Amino acid sequence: MAIDMDFSKIQPHDVLDLAIFAEEEAHEQYEHFAAIMESHGNRDVARFFEKMAYREKLHREQLAERRKALYADAVANLANRAVWGIEAPYEEKATAAMTPAAAFTLALAAEKKAERYYAAALQHLTHPEVTSLFETLRQSEIEHQRMLQLEMAKQA
Repeated sequence: MAIDMDFSKIQPHDVLDLAIFAEEEAHEQYEHFAAIMESHGNRDVARFFEKMAYREKLHREQLAERRKALYADAVANLANRAVWGIEAPYEEKATAAMTPAAAFTLALAAEKKAERYYAAALQHLTHPEVTSLFETLRQSEIEHQRMLQLEMAKQA
């Protein structure tokens, strides 16, 4: 289950660290979806999920670069040892028997959660570069939702 986030109690670099963890979760989840679809012989859906995994990896890299540039000396207060659940819907699990429709539904829920994370964080950020990055990522999550909906429609 996702944690409730009180942004007023964490440092600005922690917000970036959480976003990095979220993008790692998303990357791993999309890779998992791709592997499941590949194992079912559904190569088109697997390729789509691989592309989505790559996008999440790029987001993670953007965040890590910004974290290093702005807060290189800031000690991390959080570790990526928990199931943060920011961009992965841990209420439901991806299983080997998962259908493409179920995978798309889980992925869409994850993208909506990520959009909510970035929107909530934006209310508390003060650094213009981080604010700009988070707004870009929030918009990317909306675009991911659109892409998933289009791909779902193609598969229906």
